[in-house]
Amino acid sequence: MSFMDKVGSMMMRPGEDAVPKDEVPWWMKYLGRGLGTVGGGIAIFLGLWNCIGILLADVGCLISGMWQMVAGFTVIVIEAPCCCMFIDFVQSLSDFVDKRPYWNRAALYCGIAIPAILFCPGLGSVFGSGLIFGTGVVYGMMSLGKKYVLTFGRNLIYAIG
Repeated sequence: MSFMDKVGSMMMRPGEDAVPKDEVPWWMKYLGRGLGTVGGGIAIFLGLWNCIGILLADVGCLISGMWQMVAGFTVIVIEAPCCCMFIDFVQSLSDFVDKRPYWNRAALYCGIAIPAILFCPGLGSVFGSGLIFGTGVVYGMMSLGKKYVLTFGRNLIYAIG
């Protein structure tokens, strides 16, 4: 057993199989989790910023801000349950979503990101909900399979380099 296998076995969730069931690269999984966690936090902050629009009597931006904060909290609960340990059902919800196929998570994230942009198409809504939508796109690519993900990664490396 190599050193990385030992570290990986220590970082597993309780009850998780040692051999992954899917063939998605590790960097894609961490990209989805990281983008979801950071994007959810930014979406909450920018949703609060949109709620200040009520001072200008803009009810659409208030509704958009509240929707965006709920969407950001939902993404954080699913992607990083350790951030919400004080809520008792968070771990069971996260485990339930982890057992579902990736396309379910992609559809959920893309679906909850769109209404905030429709209610108030400002920069705060587009950026905050755009990060949640981007997380849905990453999970959508993960659901397409290993061949598409590796092609995407190779093209991304060519584009950067």
